[in-house]
Amino acid sequence: MVKYFLLFFLISQFEGKVDLNKASLEELLESIPIDSVKVVKLYTYRENYGPFHNIFEVAKLPFITPEDIKVLKDRVYFSRREREAYFSFYAQEVRERIVTEESPQETALDYWFSALANPLNVNKASIDELYSIYGVSLIDAVQTYKRAKMVGFQRPSHLRRTPGLSYYGYRNMLPYITFRDPRPVPFTGWVTFNISHYSELFQEETSDIEARLEQLTSSISDTTSTLWSNLKAAGWTAQDSLWLANQLLKERDEASLLKPEPYIRFKFNGLAWGKVRVGFSLYNNPYLLQPLPKYFASVEKLKLPFGLVLNRGVLGYYRITLDHGLLIDNSDEGRSRLMDRVFGIFGDLSRYDAFSLYGGAVEAVKGPVKISLWHSYTLKNGVEDKDGNLVFYYDGDFIPSVFKDKFYEKVQGFNVKLEVLKGIPGTQVGFSGMRIWYSRPMLCNFSFMDIPLDREDFSDPVFNWLGGQEKKFIQISSRTVLYPFSLEMEYAKELKGGDAVFIKGRVQQSIFNLTLIYRDYDVKYTNPYARPFYEDTRFRYTTLTRDYRLIDPMYASLGYLPFPKPEQGVYIEARYQPFARLLFPRLYLDLWRDKSDLQSNYRAQFQVEYRVVNQFRVRYTNRMQRKSNIRYLGVSSSWLNENSFQFMIPFGGTFFTAEYRSSIMKLTERGIDFRTSIYGSFLSFYLDRDVTPGLSIKAGAVVWATNGYSLWHFEDTGIDFLYGDGSKWFLSIVERLKPNLGLRFKVKDKLTAYPHTGLLNRNIVDPEGNEVYLPFVDRRRVFNIQLSLDYSF
Repeated sequence: MVKYFLLFFLISQFEGKVDLNKASLEELLESIPIDSVKVVKLYTYRENYGPFHNIFEVAKLPFITPEDIKVLKDRVYFSRREREAYFSFYAQEVRERIVTEESPQETALDYWFSALANPLNVNKASIDELYSIYGVSLIDAVQTYKRAKMVGFQRPSHLRRTPGLSYYGYRNMLPYITFRDPRPVPFTGWVTFNISHYSELFQEETSDIEARLEQLTSSISDTTSTLWSNLKAAGWTAQDSLWLANQLLKERDEASLLKPEPYIRFKFNGLAWGKVRVGFSLYNNPYLLQPLPKYFASVEKLKLPFGLVLNRGVLGYYRITLDHGLLIDNSDEGRSRLMDRVFGIFGDLSRYDAFSLYGGAVEAVKGPVKISLWHSYTLKNGVEDKDGNLVFYYDGDFIPSVFKDKFYEKVQGFNVKLEVLKGIPGTQVGFSGMRIWYSRPMLCNFSFMDIPLDREDFSDPVFNWLGGQEKKFIQISSRTVLYPFSLEMEYAKELKGGDAVFIKGRVQQSIFNLTLIYRDYDVKYTNPYARPFYEDTRFRYTTLTRDYRLIDPMYASLGYLPFPKPEQGVYIEARYQPFARLLFPRLYLDLWRDKSDLQSNYRAQFQVEYRVVNQFRVRYTNRMQRKSNIRYLGVSSSWLNENSFQFMIPFGGTFFTAEYRSSIMKLTERGIDFRTSIYGSFLSFYLDRDVTPGLSIKAGAVVWATNGYSLWHFEDTGIDFLYGDGSKWFLSIVERLKPNLGLRFKVKDKLTAYPHTGLLNRNIVDPEGNEVYLPFVDRRRVFNIQLSLDYSF
């Protein structure tokens, strides 16, 4: 390890080389001191005919002189282009690229890893397979599919010439495809291993349970609290109160056993002879009572009699994503404004368990017809009331035993898709049906969780979840592509319940694309497996997220279940590059109405980037948001205005980024909370240095200050939430030890101060003149160490 830290301090003394096979035109112009016209020709040749193998191939070009070769030998290197040589590189790259505000789900990352290890033959790939690649639009997928069927592709330069294929789609597609069938091998696949350790519990970036455990202890210890007196006044008997007390005590006792332990995640995904895939994963963290294993076995692209092709048949844990998730996308991960998905049926090795499907699923194709069937029977966690009745699902970081294994759930369904216009590939209609059955009736009486007779209740319409022992759904979908337009539509209906609509349109040109989404989800559309595009989850900003309003603070975990809030809205997003140096990377506007309280909201982003010279870029981002909710004191509104300036500066093989972000949120004054605004800002620095072709160092530092506002900050492979005032630094060492083996080692130190200097009732003194409420500052320091390995075989 000592050599890595020495390298970190000495890297500025070494002159880096540029990769002639992957560098952008700007990087080549900056790094190669030969005639710029020749540099442009080199770049154009590479884009049209594929990568170079060595310096001797460059020397054969008619416009390159021996003097140029002498310069190039000292300035460039050639990354290997064999597939196994690129797994470790792209595995690390995709981890970093998906760290965004709307990051894809974990199972999508697994799908992309499988495509890196076992690339798709672009000449035989289906539209859905291409559309599932990160950053590839439906238009890109259809235009590529049409060209493949017409003339086929032999090399990247042929693919690049595809009419209607965007440059962005082309670059994103390349790592995951090949141009011929891979040579059959007995066994191939990938393995990942991640271990992470935090010096303290509850300080991880995603933890949200500390407040509930504190409230839990308070509820037990204070027998004179509002909780117990209100329960008695509401008619609870002594036996009822004893049931609740025993539940709280059991939760507290199990929570007291928690201690800082590593997060461990292991995944194995192997493919035998290109037909049989097996997977196994094991996940453990400090909050699990026991490690979580997952496994599956599947067959892929198996030809059957009568012209039938079994695209995939899975036994074990599996994922289903139909269209844009209006009917089913069985993920535990809630994602606002999720745009990138993988489509179809595939094995599930994710670390999430609450909405896992376990059993069997098949997807088969015959001519223009594709049929999918699935069956799942799993044991689920749930909340019970004082009479032992099943109330609802339960999920959270920490799951006490009182919620474990409370009912069985059976999920069955089908999907039929028909390609209706042979001359217009990608045009299809679909019909689906799904049935969910519970071994015990689910009452969905959320008001049971409320502390009775307090100021808030569960009258919000989002709690009108349709219960019972069975739920049934149907769905109709369609899509088409007529370049440069695409259109996708879905309609879903819950029998005896509400309905939901999703429409997505896109216009795509070489320098401009625009996406428009309309969604309308009814309050009575209560599908636990729906994960469509949305802004807020169903129970967010409700009483269910406020642990101090609940008879058991652990019930607050239900407030973060990934169900979409009933919304009606229009979302518009655009990307525009009028000329080479000016880019509008992401402009969007979302106007929506919360159908549960009829309040209107909006969220908008303006982003512009200017390339001052070569790769020196300046980016400005402005976000504005207005949200309103009805609470017991009336309408509560917030107005957010956030500004960010980023400076991205390359020098000597190093890429340096500095960002300043400032946010202010204006609030409606509520009750005893007299604040009319909260705010926060940070200053961050990030350095990315390729020391050698196989070794990179990434380091960052952040300082921040807030006044009640929570900031979020992107690191190299994750997102961190910043509270209070503080500072942090991190250092990542990324080394590709072998062409098919990559390592990432990361350390992070974070110091946070929580000032408690604005206490109410200050200046109150006791009989001796001492102030009763004294201001103080709570300081917490957390050290984190992470190690990850990516291996293909």
